Amino acid sequence: MKRAHTRVASVALVALALLPTATTQAQSAPARDAEPSADARPPAPRTLAELLREAQRWIDGGEAERAWQALDARVGDYAGDPEFDYLLGLAALDSGRPGRAVLALERVLIVRPGFLQARAELARAYFALREHENARREFEAVSAGEVPEEVRQIIGRYLDAIRVREARGEPQFAAWAEIEAGYDSNPNFGSASGRWVLADGTAVVPLGISRPRESAAMGALLGADWTVPIGGAWQWTVGGRAATRRYPSAHTLDQDQFDLNTGFAFRSGCHRIDMLIQGQHLELGGAAFRDAVGGLVQWQCDLDNRTRVGVYAQHFGFDFPDEDARDARRSGLGLTFARALEGAARPVVVAGVSGGRERSRRGFDNLSYDYRGLRAAFSRAIGGSWRGFASLAYETREFDGPEPFFGVVRDDHQTDLSFGAERALSREWIVAPTISWTRNRSNVAPNDFRRTQAGVVLRYRFP
Repeated sequence: MKRAHTRVASVALVALALLPTATTQAQSAPARDAEPSADARPPAPRTLAELLREAQRWIDGGEAERAWQALDARVGDYAGDPEFDYLLGLAALDSGRPGRAVLALERVLIVRPGFLQARAELARAYFALREHENARREFEAVSAGEVPEEVRQIIGRYLDAIRVREARGEPQFAAWAEIEAGYDSNPNFGSASGRWVLADGTAVVPLGISRPRESAAMGALLGADWTVPIGGAWQWTVGGRAATRRYPSAHTLDQDQFDLNTGFAFRSGCHRIDMLIQGQHLELGGAAFRDAVGGLVQWQCDLDNRTRVGVYAQHFGFDFPDEDARDARRSGLGLTFARALEGAARPVVVAGVSGGRERSRRGFDNLSYDYRGLRAAFSRAIGGSWRGFASLAYETREFDGPEPFFGVVRDDHQTDLSFGAERALSREWIVAPTISWTRNRSNVAPNDFRRTQAGVVLRYRFP
């Protein structure tokens, strides 16, 4: 491994000692993430060892562009080798390609999560991309390791530079788009029971419209967020989403959804407080179905560079233009926990507990209920630049009064299980297949249902 570490010299992270150079590149280097022509590439060495020696020599000699071209030409052969990916990331960063550097260095850390040099270079790449939260997280992770005091001071200079950028009021804008294709076994939440028993004991067979209607599913989404520092530790944020979902075999269930949110965020030490106002308009089958307006207050604290805890409170009002009997108010509280575990696969555990009440604004007890929920999720790298996840959620809903036609007080127990994975195809593109199952067990037959969904999402992040 010594050939990949010749840059270290007298400090553990010489890359960090290049702060003036790195800062200049981040601000003035032209965006060169485009592929160079095949004619411009130097002849590739025959073996990996020769390639790494040559690339290291070029990087040390200030010829990062030449090193990048040689290494990038062999990505198909050697991507996944930590020494290769480390030098690839180094060459990408020093030649003005921070986006490519992030992809290469993340592969290194999947295999060697304790490689502090790679983590420091990743932090530098995030810094160049002005992804301040990610840069801060990685710099703090490096500083928490066993590094010389002079390196710790250099990290402090980077963190100070991040704070200066934020204090200058430089806005950050992010936008993304998604397309999805898949299958839905029950988009109408059709009853799992083919026989309903009414309050007087009469057994009836539900109409076809009340039974599951399977269909292919296609969707698209466009989203954007804009964050503006407004002085001190405060930020103002505004964002929006527009999404559509189409069911070729059940067009009356086609959905169009529009979301807007705005509010403020405050950060101090480990603490972050978000205060948001949110609004949503949902159309079903081309007609207005529901409007929602409400607010969210959330506190989060990073206890260390691996652990985050949080508490939130929310309140929403729901209006149904064509069914005002369903108008309601919903209030809830929740606790959240996230922990990044040790290991080459970078496992992450997320958990949450929530509870609250939805109350009918028209005074209908059969439409008012208390709810309680639990959720757990786990993700980890699974090889080949893929990251997999699994999640399990459980919620109970206890209603206040009996259903008029069925003579019982509704009691629901819903379980959601999902599996999926995602892979970065490039800095901008991500592909993510998922499959999920929902089972809602209810003592009121129309609300007892099963649902299976499967699909593939292709996501594009605008540069």
